[in-house]
Amino acid sequence: MEILRKKITIILIITVFSRCFSQEISLDLQNSEQKADTKPAWSASGLNLILPGSGYIYLSQKKPAAAFLTADILLWGGFFYTYATSKTRFDDSKSYARTYAHTQSARASGDKYWNYLANKNFMRVDDFNWAMLNNRELDKLYTAESDFWSWDSEENRDEYAQIREKAVYWKTASTLVLGSLALNRIVSFVSARVATRKYNEKIRIFAPAAVPIADFESKTIGVSFLFGI
Repeated sequence: MEILRKKITIILIITVFSRCFSQEISLDLQNSEQKADTKPAWSASGLNLILPGSGYIYLSQKKPAAAFLTADILLWGGFFYTYATSKTRFDDSKSYARTYAHTQSARASGDKYWNYLANKNFMRVDDFNWAMLNNRELDKLYTAESDFWSWDSEENRDEYAQIREKAVYWKTASTLVLGSLALNRIVSFVSARVATRKYNEKIRIFAPAAVPIADFESKTIGVSFLFGI
């Protein structure tokens, strides 16, 4: 009888430990599943940095996704429009100067040369060069034949100045829109970080947690699921 009792005791101990071990494995699997449901902190932010709104699509949040994505599309449309308009205005001003100031310069639109043509003190290139000589700024002299200019009237020079001013206005507008595109990405990046944290907190709160409960009288082990609500 003593040997039988020892065998039964050993069997019970082995049974209890095996069930506890299997329960521990079950809990580890559930914890890994809960981690799988959460989102990496940088995923949504990184997506929003590339394309504002895409990070919220990753988090299954449609409203902020639509807001940021719509804003980005409108801003890109505004940028291409203002940039194209500024380029057209600059080209128009250069064509106007070639016609009425007789310049053949191939300088870029952003070159200061074109601003000097709009200056009321420089009707001719000689006026500009004389002013630079008086200031001893010899490096600014225009000596190339293609850079020579001579306005045929003050009215045409003033008209050129107005065309040039509008071109600068649209160029400034395109720069501001480009800055807004960058700002939209920064805001969406930061907001996605906050949204990801809230999303993960919600997953953890509502995820069931398995807790082992032992019934020592019936020598069984059960599992109770608790919800953090």
